[in-house]
Amino acid sequence: MANAKRKSLSEYYPKRLDIVVYLILLLGLLITAQCLPVLAIKKFVFWNSQYSLWSGTIGLLRGGHYGLGLILLTFSIFFPFAKICILLVLWFGKFTDDQRLRAFKWLEILGRWSMLDVFVVAMIVVIAKSGGALKASPKIGIYLFAIAVLLSLVVTVHIRSLARRVSPKAQRALADV
Repeated sequence: MANAKRKSLSEYYPKRLDIVVYLILLLGLLITAQCLPVLAIKKFVFWNSQYSLWSGTIGLLRGGHYGLGLILLTFSIFFPFAKICILLVLWFGKFTDDQRLRAFKWLEILGRWSMLDVFVVAMIVVIAKSGGALKASPKIGIYLFAIAVLLSLVVTVHIRSLARRVSPKAQRALADV
């Protein structure tokens, strides 16, 4: 293999501590967003409830809505953490250009599902506002989660552009991603 040299991106860019700071801040924002209420539902005057991504997902699973619960668990809780961890591993891990390229391709494919839960909450709000005694409103958690997802996309693009600079083969291959 002609390009089997393993080197981390942090070795290529030793002064780029900002990447690690961005990822750690992003992780903190994500945890905060997942714990804060994303949706408030009010039924009549007597019943009012707020749901975070965690409590809503657990409630769906306990209520027997396994399909939706597992989708939200996967793409709202596990995947965002996994993406940040993968970006940290890509930054500090020693990989060949081909291995790094494959990881970025998978992040790109899975990243398309990142806003799924924001869409679900928006649909619930629209349905609840369409009439009846049920009222739903988005809360701060959904906005923070959307910001965290968008910022993770920006950081991913930034790290991918840094990876593209380290090798001509990576430049050509990552340009297609």
